[in-house]
Amino acid sequence: MFFRNLISQTLLIIFLTSCMGESLVPVKGPEGDPNLELNFSQFDDIPIPINSKLIREESIVISRKVGWSGRLVFDTSENQIEVFDFFRNELPKFGWKKVSEISSESSLLNYQNDKRFASIQIFEKTLFGSKVKITVTELE
Repeated sequence: MFFRNLISQTLLIIFLTSCMGESLVPVKGPEGDPNLELNFSQFDDIPIPINSKLIREESIVISRKVGWSGRLVFDTSENQIEVFDFFRNELPKFGWKKVSEISSESSLLNYQNDKRFASIQIFEKTLFGSKVKITVTELE
């Protein structure tokens, strides 16, 4: 009886530890090549708050020829109102003009420059900080 319990517990531990492998996440280039991974330094035409962390698995860049198109998703330690004010103050410095802004439970800012349109969604996180989604598309 003792050996049966010991074997059962050992098999259960082996099974559970084998399930703890890395989750599958898309990569932006060959795995392990840091030159092809997505990072903030590639986006010099959009201001990013300090202490932000890019969420690579939710971000996608479609084109980088003349500017970029796609979606950047990141967490920041600042609250929603501070992030909203940050974008209102900083986007014009990068050549973006306000189209519309809404601040509520979640905030939405729409801006455009000569060639592209940017939509920025800001969500307050449950414990602290905010989640930001920036979607940029080319104007027709």
